[in-house]
Amino acid sequence: MSDSDALTARLRAFAALLLERRGAIVDWPDQAPEGLAMLPADLAGRLGCLEVVPLSARPDGPLPVNLASEFLEKVEPLLAAEPRLAAIRIPTLYLKQSDMAAPVARAFTWLNARVVVRQCEPLRVEYHTWYFRARLDSADRWEELVAVTVNALSGAAVAIGDPLAVPHPEAEPADAAGMPPTLRVAARAAAVVVEGTSAPFVSRLRGHQERDRKRLRDYYHALLREDRRRAERRGAPADTDKQAAKERAIRLELQRKLDELDERYALRLELEPLAAVVLDCPALAIRCEVSRRQARRTHALYWNALLKELEPLPCRRCGASGFSIAFADETVEPRCPACA
Repeated sequence: MSDSDALTARLRAFAALLLERRGAIVDWPDQAPEGLAMLPADLAGRLGCLEVVPLSARPDGPLPVNLASEFLEKVEPLLAAEPRLAAIRIPTLYLKQSDMAAPVARAFTWLNARVVVRQCEPLRVEYHTWYFRARLDSADRWEELVAVTVNALSGAAVAIGDPLAVPHPEAEPADAAGMPPTLRVAARAAAVVVEGTSAPFVSRLRGHQERDRKRLRDYYHALLREDRRRAERRGAPADTDKQAAKERAIRLELQRKLDELDERYALRLELEPLAAVVLDCPALAIRCEVSRRQARRTHALYWNALLKELEPLPCRRCGASGFSIAFADETVEPRCPACA
């Protein structure tokens, strides 16, 4: 399945779920290009369509389910009425009981420090899953729905999957104070995800940019050659200053056009947070003493009871999470290899 097909499938599943939550009856089989929805009168009025409406990705339909249409704008009032923050809790999970020194040594590479496991303690950790609408704007546009999960204590990006699919969840009241305070960390992790998932789009865009740059260079270099040939055909004594001024003007115009082209193809990333899920579950904190030259500091690693594995450690400078870690000389803060 191509990226486009996958996005279309997710969008139609989203559309069906949203309409059903608002009281509609939706019949749209997975493999069928078109479906049908029976809407309550108030819902049909809000969407500006009939109570019985066909559903498809076709742009000429009454409610086209695709990102190129005004579908998201039409359903935005429905989304605004939906809860955007959910909280769930897992009461108990198995926590590893054996000594963690060997698993830590296998999982992590310590680049410039001595790390000793001192103690392990069970505790509860909140994992915040953020859902973003990601958009890259340039000469073309790329859009995708991106979900990232961060450990609220460590700030590490953790691939736990869909938090609503965890075993034996219990609903918790959402915090009335607002969204969890990990938006900045999650947005940084989402940008890393976008960098990977948008790579084919960016590659095509850069190919188009280089093609257009070549066309510009070929055109203006042809102007230079033609201007020189005209001067030679005239046979008059060469006015080198005048000729040099013409060539300089052509080269400056070429550079101006190339700069405009670069601006047109510049990438602008927008991340719009749509919803968040707070998952409270047991975890194992592993307290480690880190010695870097004359400085020492204790850091916590986390064993994830859902994944049954150790979580990465985030770089305190760029936020990237990983298992190959260096430490700063005086603060003994973790650094990724790029920031070390």
